[in-house]
Amino acid sequence: MKINEKSLVKFASSGAPADKEGPLLKRGELNKGFQKRWFVLKGNLFFYYERRMDKEPIGVVVLEGCTIELAENTDGFTFQIVFPGSHSRTYTLAADTQEEMEAWMKVLACASYDYMKLMVADLQQQIEEMNSETQQRLVEQAKRDSKMVHTHYQKISFSDPGDSNFSDLLGLTLEEEPSNVTQGRITNQRFNPFNSTANNTLQSGGSKAGQKFDFTNDYDEPSEMSHKSFIDLHEEYGTQIQCLSELWRTGAVIRNSLLLSPDIL
Repeated sequence: MKINEKSLVKFASSGAPADKEGPLLKRGELNKGFQKRWFVLKGNLFFYYERRMDKEPIGVVVLEGCTIELAENTDGFTFQIVFPGSHSRTYTLAADTQEEMEAWMKVLACASYDYMKLMVADLQQQIEEMNSETQQRLVEQAKRDSKMVHTHYQKISFSDPGDSNFSDLLGLTLEEEPSNVTQGRITNQRFNPFNSTANNTLQSGGSKAGQKFDFTNDYDEPSEMSHKSFIDLHEEYGTQIQCLSELWRTGAVIRNSLLLSPDIL
């Protein structure tokens, strides 16, 4: 591997943050004694300096294709950076304490690019598994919701319209008046806008909330329609639509509360 020495020196002296730095004892390649050096780890580059305040390192170890191992047959807290091959160099280092040795060994073992690739691949696999589990949960939730709705409307389908509970299943509240329930049939009432009585009601302020409209007598008896301006007709029909919207919203709230009731699940 060809390494540009100037680029390494520039990177070592740059403001890039160090992953770890501190003193270690290093055994020389020719002189087998230990000498104290200042080590700085940046990425997968392990720089070492003769003194801490030096501007340029005296050496660097590229942490690729190597293993971090405990040193055998040595005293003290010694470990090694081992490269494969008979002609490869083995770096022997020593820390002051057991805790410091373990910390250096862990950070050096995780500094290589190969280790980072393994970590990324593992994270990608975990993300895929999480996405798969999330999709499965969504499918199961959709099945539960579908079953809940099916069960609810199945109750409505097999219910007798004359039954007192039928209106509750539909989410409607009926007043106990003969005009509202006729032979088990639900009838709603609304005002005919062309009826003089209805016109008086609309002109006096519209219908009250909850007032019903008659859907059955719209065209039973035609009445004379007076000539009205577009604005008058717009106000009359607008009031009628607002009243119908209130009734629809009230029924929708009750139906939603039935769907969300735990008794249906």
